[in-house]
Amino acid sequence: MTVLGIDISKWDGNWDAARSKAAGAAFVFIKASQAITSDPLFAVNWQKAKDAGLLRGAYHYLDTALPGRDQADYFANLIASDHGELPPVVDFEENSPGLTAARASAQLRDFVTQLKSHGYTPTLYTSASYWQVYGEKNSDWAQYPLWLADYNTTLSPAAPAPWTQWTFWQYTTKESGETYGTESYGVDANRFTGTAEEMLAFAGIKKEAVETANSAGLEQRLASVEQRMTAVELRLATMGLPQPASQSVSAPVSYATCSAQALNVRSGPGASYPVIGWLASGQSVRVLERQNGWARLENPAGWSGERYLRFS
Repeated sequence: MTVLGIDISKWDGNWDAARSKAAGAAFVFIKASQAITSDPLFAVNWQKAKDAGLLRGAYHYLDTALPGRDQADYFANLIASDHGELPPVVDFEENSPGLTAARASAQLRDFVTQLKSHGYTPTLYTSASYWQVYGEKNSDWAQYPLWLADYNTTLSPAAPAPWTQWTFWQYTTKESGETYGTESYGVDANRFTGTAEEMLAFAGIKKEAVETANSAGLEQRLASVEQRMTAVELRLATMGLPQPASQSVSAPVSYATCSAQALNVRSGPGASYPVIGWLASGQSVRVLERQNGWARLENPAGWSGERYLRFS
């Protein structure tokens, strides 16, 4: 079972990242730069994706008019303070007049080599037809994850040599923009070749972090709740009003925030239920119900352990 995601740029206009999340997207690739120029909506889209709890990957459109090394430096500096959860991407597809295979592949290699000097091993975006003309079949390219563009099949497309499998597949450019919260009529849609848990592993989020909360932090939050309740009771007492009945912290609340690095969302209230999604650190959700240490969430729809949620 593959995991769904989209990719966006300035051409998609104002983007509602929460709507993408509600529509089932788990990740998003966001255009960061081209040549040595930033996408004007990159910064705002980057923050929107983070706030919505989407796994983020930044991509650079490789321009054949400028040296690959210079472009890699610009891209690396742009994402240095927050490079996202997914590996950065180099978009290798430009077909400028007079471009030769030797020049294109050399420029790509210069870009990748320079980007790796900044500490990034990129994913490579291309199509099979473009790679067959301008790419190389050298086996060392297979070390980079492949994001394959192929709109001609409803089945899994074949990866060009030297890859044997794609990691991401951009299967259409015509998914509903309205559904995924873009101003554009259509939006690019993608699949990850794996499960939700495998997606987290690819993003470098350790499995133990998914359902591990900081116990000290939990104790601090409980103490904070108790302090607030005491303050309310004292205020009511000074006003001559009856004090509220004692309530436990397990009483129903409206919202909660994920306190773990990532947290599984399951189909039912228990660890035996299958994982159907996840929350990212700091992501806020509406809680519809609480029972036996589990909270039922509105979006994403499912259940998560209360131990890893900060209620408000």
